[in-house]
Amino acid sequence: MSVLSARSLCFGYSKRTIFNEADIEVFPGAITGLLGPNGSGKTTFFDIVCGLIKTDNGQLFNGFSSQLYLSQTIMTPPVLRMFDIFKMISLLCSPTPVSQEQALKKLVVWSPEIVERYKEIWAKKSSVCSYGEKRWFFTLSLLAVGASLVILDEPTAGVDPEFRYYIWKCLRGAANEGVAVLVSSHNIDEVVSHCDKFYMISNHQFEPFNSGDEFMRRYEANTLDEAFIRAAAAPLLKATSTQINRE
Repeated sequence: MSVLSARSLCFGYSKRTIFNEADIEVFPGAITGLLGPNGSGKTTFFDIVCGLIKTDNGQLFNGFSSQLYLSQTIMTPPVLRMFDIFKMISLLCSPTPVSQEQALKKLVVWSPEIVERYKEIWAKKSSVCSYGEKRWFFTLSLLAVGASLVILDEPTAGVDPEFRYYIWKCLRGAANEGVAVLVSSHNIDEVVSHCDKFYMISNHQFEPFNSGDEFMRRYEANTLDEAFIRAAAAPLLKATSTQINRE
């Protein structure tokens, strides 16, 4: 079955617990969001899924036939043009070469208004592209390769509102074609607006939510930001309460 699921996932660094009996599920044809403060374990979980880190305990099942992972940091050789970068992506991430024509066919379906901009960046040298252009180009190129699971670690960080809009539009287009999209973000409004379901990392677990209203109700908050802050503070409040009870 095409699903990514973790059951009773446990992981930590030295004496610091990251996940404790944590559960999460990611399904095809949907965008699943992952929220959490810095250091909560978003990137760590992505590394676990990709086999870069081994868990301490628990079960991880990945039934997808192929997956791609775009990390937070993107670095490209300045002397190469972006079409050279695309060729590298295709060679490393696809069992068969992917041409510009094939990539453009997908973009035309997902968001036809960005095709000319993509072709413009395609011909530019990496050294003259902004960070936002590189991240936008990388994200759309990876989607065009056609993996069944795409993992994106804060894909809109450092991206202007225009590029951010089109990234989400193409993510939705890919999801509509059956791709499972797993994305992290610090922008709560983005996650609530664009994800079919999202998880908040709190108390070393993945807390599931289907809407922003549910998120705010769970943490008795009036705004999404307030709910995020309360969820992030939950481990500290729990530890303080435990210490008081002991005393």
